Amino acid sequence: MKKIILLLLISISGLTHAANGVFVINDVCVNFGCFTGDAIGYPVTITQPGSYILTSNLTSTSETVGVIEIQASNVTLDLNGFAIIGPKTCTGSGVSLNCTLPSMGADGIIASGTINNITVKNGSVRGFEDGVAIITGSYFENQIMNIQATENDRGITLHSGTISDCQSNRNAKYGFSSAISAFNNGYLKVKDSYAYGNFLHSIHAQVCSNVFFLNNGSNNSADADCGFYTDESICKDARCIGL
Repeated sequence: MKKIILLLLISISGLTHAANGVFVINDVCVNFGCFTGDAIGYPVTITQPGSYILTSNLTSTSETVGVIEIQASNVTLDLNGFAIIGPKTCTGSGVSLNCTLPSMGADGIIASGTINNITVKNGSVRGFEDGVAIITGSYFENQIMNIQATENDRGITLHSGTISDCQSNRNAKYGFSSAISAFNNGYLKVKDSYAYGNFLHSIHAQVCSNVFFLNNGSNNSADADCGFYTDESICKDARCIGL
């Protein structure tokens, strides 16, 4: 009887769709595979389009294995106010930042390859190489919204799309960064967001074609760093405020 009840609780808490058709991810279903295409343990692997929602915090102690990996287009991942927590911790701020671990291989949330239309929103990610990294080619439909990324190597990395209403603070390298790829930057906009206390730069655009910084605040000594400038780019130095 106890076994039957346990299996029923597992099913209710994460192995099936929620009532509204959203796929649930939590710290229970990780131990059994949260949905079709996801194996036991981390990373939770999303292989089908749809909406996904966290119903608990997710914590990992691995320095090499990430927590959520998105492998499909047309995915919305709602952290629902919860946190994804890795093993890296940091003390101090800016040039005085001191972190417990060097660069790792584990990301909090990563999406890569020839996929597009990825949205990650509404929560926090702490203690990874990349807190959130969407490096998915030249598409501009990707969005990262209302995410707080702290104590990672890089807080939020987005190849092409929009970062909005986010905070990226006290990361060992960059707060917000773009990614280098064969496509360069198809389009990157960082707006209504804030970064402080990052060791290197608050906003770092490695390839600065079609990159726009809008209404942001930051307080690093070198707040915006771009590899090069083009006529299609707006890359502001100093505080990146008020475009």
